[in-house]
Amino acid sequence: MTRVKNFIFPAVLVLGLAVFALTGRNSATGADYALDREPEVIAATFASAWCASCKILQPRLAEVMPDFADQPVKFVELDFTFGQGGGVEEKARAEGLADIYPRFKGATGFTLLVDRDTGEIIDSLTVDYDKSAMRAAIAQALAIAARSGTAD
Repeated sequence: MTRVKNFIFPAVLVLGLAVFALTGRNSATGADYALDREPEVIAATFASAWCASCKILQPRLAEVMPDFADQPVKFVELDFTFGQGGGVEEKARAEGLADIYPRFKGATGFTLLVDRDTGEIIDSLTVDYDKSAMRAAIAQALAIAARSGTAD
């Protein structure tokens, strides 16, 4: 029985790593979009390789992202595939999400649209949003953030 356990654990580990590698973790939603100016909206995707909703949400979002390449929105991914370690909290803090992170840490399958200046969550994209609804929500979030930025 011990020999079986000694074989199964490494096999499961290798299989898990293979699945992780094949799920496209370097996809567009995992890449930080480069901006020539400070972003007004942070689109923070809370994701993991094992999340079924993420497998629907992320490809849709990846198709929408290029539409905002010249807009002040930054797309970031907080990847919980290996739990809450691995620098996820540090990345959230670096992106200005320190106040939001504790409320959502470990949850996956959605993208929060956050006003960079106020830290307010403007909207949350889920699998219920098709590409058109995502575009509209991001555009609306940019408009809201722009208004809050001029209210100073």
